Amino acid sequence: MLKSLKRLWTDSVRYPESGRRAHSLELCVAALMVEIMRVDGKIEHTERMELLAQLQKSFELSGEATENLIEEAMLKTDKALDMHQFTSRIVKGFSTSERAGVLQQLWRVAMADGHVDPYEEQLIRRIADLFGVPHRQFIEAKLAAANALDAEDKKRG
Repeated sequence: MLKSLKRLWTDSVRYPESGRRAHSLELCVAALMVEIMRVDGKIEHTERMELLAQLQKSFELSGEATENLIEEAMLKTDKALDMHQFTSRIVKGFSTSERAGVLQQLWRVAMADGHVDPYEEQLIRRIADLFGVPHRQFIEAKLAAANALDAEDKKRG
């Protein structure tokens, strides 16, 4: 019975390939990533590619489903008055360590263009506070993102 309920809940928050569920966990994470990408006033190609890669990897979405998710996230963030509707859903759906993982993904998007704008850093700090993630984990997420991007750059040569 518990497995059935867990599966039902998990299935209800998954972002289905053929349809959309408003404010799914995937949509909330995508919305935060979109905000990080746009907060400095310019959308860099490298940031968008990192956003795509992080969403595909995290939620096992096809390229088309990921593009649709990003477009929906852009529309939702354009209409949103604040980030609480997104962060509160993530807080309810993810453990503290999973929320720290989302912070790492946000850092990766911010760092993808080779420069972290002060607005990007400030927004990630605010999100960390809304997530209830301790400062130590905030810093660890930033360092882990930087190290992962450096390692990927070295692989590419």
